[in-house]
Amino acid sequence: MNVIVAKINLLMEAGKAVPGPKIASVLGPRGISIPKFCEAFNKVTSTANTNYKVGDLVTVRISIKDDRSHDFTISGPPVAYLLKQEAKLNKGSGNSGKELVARLPISAIIKIARYKMVDMKVDNEDSAVKMVIGTAKSMGIEIIED
Repeated sequence: MNVIVAKINLLMEAGKAVPGPKIASVLGPRGISIPKFCEAFNKVTSTANTNYKVGDLVTVRISIKDDRSHDFTISGPPVAYLLKQEAKLNKGSGNSGKELVARLPISAIIKIARYKMVDMKVDNEDSAVKMVIGTAKSMGIEIIED
């Protein structure tokens, strides 16, 4: 039986992985073939599904076993990425809590919370909404009523 010796989380663009320093620096030292990993990742993520579109930033959780084999799971984009898309921002505030960079209606927050509930490990929508609001505030995004 193979034992998992490492778990790695990476943020990658769905369907667009290419062998390069970002991936190689993490997987190469663990004996994982970078071109084969990229090929497998792109095959799985090259068609859009309910969690993401091709080109979206997705979280890849890679489990590496003691025989250098691996498997991975993919979850949708991080909340911060979705908030930036919704607010049409390149980046959040560099001065959290003091600098306001955007305003979003509560309906947009609820939409993101519903979308991310699967990944959040919460049991109700209110908890998910509170988590998204917390992330938005830390990014300098003000929540307004619709």
